[in-house]
Amino acid sequence: MTEEGRRLGVPARVAVAVLVALVVTAGLVASLRLVGGPAVGAGDNSDGGRLFCAAELTPDASGGRSNWRGVVVTEFDTGGEPCPPGAAGSSATVVLQVAVALAPALDDGDRTDGTTRFSLRWLAALYALLLGAGAGVAAFAATARSPVGVAALVPVLLPLVAVPWWSRFLVSTYAESAGLLGTVWVGLGLVTLAVTRSGDRGARWCALALLAAGGLVAATAKPAFLAVGLVAVAACLLTAAGTGPAARRRAPGLLAAVATVALAAAPVASSVRAQDEFYLLNNVHDLVFTAVLVEAGPSATAPLGLRPEAAAHAGEGYYWDTGRAVPGYTETVAERPEQLREATYRYLASDPRVLAAMVHRGVTATARPQLPYLPSVAGGPGTVTSDPADLGADRWLLMGALFADLDALPAPWLPSALVVVALAAGAATVVVPRAGRSSSAAVGLVRCAAALAVVALGIVVPAVLGDGYYELTKHVWLASYALVVAAGALVAAALCAVAAVARRP
Repeated sequence: MTEEGRRLGVPARVAVAVLVALVVTAGLVASLRLVGGPAVGAGDNSDGGRLFCAAELTPDASGGRSNWRGVVVTEFDTGGEPCPPGAAGSSATVVLQVAVALAPALDDGDRTDGTTRFSLRWLAALYALLLGAGAGVAAFAATARSPVGVAALVPVLLPLVAVPWWSRFLVSTYAESAGLLGTVWVGLGLVTLAVTRSGDRGARWCALALLAAGGLVAATAKPAFLAVGLVAVAACLLTAAGTGPAARRRAPGLLAAVATVALAAAPVASSVRAQDEFYLLNNVHDLVFTAVLVEAGPSATAPLGLRPEAAAHAGEGYYWDTGRAVPGYTETVAERPEQLREATYRYLASDPRVLAAMVHRGVTATARPQLPYLPSVAGGPGTVTSDPADLGADRWLLMGALFADLDALPAPWLPSALVVVALAAGAATVVVPRAGRSSSAAVGLVRCAAALAVVALGIVVPAVLGDGYYELTKHVWLASYALVVAAGALVAAALCAVAAVARRP
């Protein structure tokens, strides 16, 4: 059968797209138990207030708080206090505000005080619809040349519905939910490019839309996810769509890249400023005490301007005792956080072995996306007590427990090895002559894996340089998803290569 004979018509591709969208949406609803209960989510570690204040929500709990309750507080009341002046915006707040605006139609009626109840189940349902819609668009585009193209979406979508390690953040008040949405859309755009060609103009336009929208949503979710946006912009610039002169084929990708940068620049800059304004001391403390002093030892205290006795407190996060036990903490840390951060970066530049050790540990931490210290079981309306649960603060405030968990991994070297393999394979597709390559789909999937490895590194490096090892597994959680998809893309590329060899006469 010829290639033209294998192609699906537009009505059939639309049917496939609708089916994929429904399967993904239903799979997420089922895996998160959004119908029935209890829902599967991610408990608030005190970051949730940054998001739900944007929708003026108040936790529907006896103490009026959702952080460290031992369960996921999913029920909220409207009409709460707005965010304080200067608080950073996020694409996650936009999704939450839309969910709150749509929720009254599903609510059980207004209260006598004019407020209504809002459930994070509705927020998760909206995210499930958005993820399903992106999967449907990708399915329509990926089948432009062959119905088999829809299989390329499996590495991106399977981790979402197979386990709740990543999708449970959709039932939460974290900005990570929007970061995941954007990363999934970018991943779908990348694999769509892998199985299409420049002449498939409509399919390429769909891929560019997914890349641009995904990059914008992820980058503006929180500054830690900026790498997703940068990779999406780079992919847009390298994408050709249509036929004719090169300038015409590159124009759609250029426009998508420019639009993404223009829309993301101001929100990203605002978020970076807000992070420094509210959390500079916390972040610098964690960078120095939970990471640099741990990896470098007492010899690092002098270059950083700390007293030698400070080395005895290596591994203690800021919230352990806010530095009160560290000798000379006020004059050496609290009164000079910017200078200390600059001194730390100079020290890391002068001793790259310490930086390499920090990045390696950050990549290793991607092997623990389950984040067991954050509860996953949801609580019902008004049933959450005001007393914080005993979740063992030493599990995230003292680094010893983290290091023990990482050392206990069956293959702690695997994430770093995957990054190296993906980057090397991606580079090989550029270096190896075209005649020596296998199928174009295999090459495209290898490059997709390399791009996602860059995303993972782009999340890990700012995480360890910005906040040290404090809550490291959560800070590199999205990088773990990117690496899992990269591994799946490499497997899919190998299958494509084998199939191409088998088809040769």
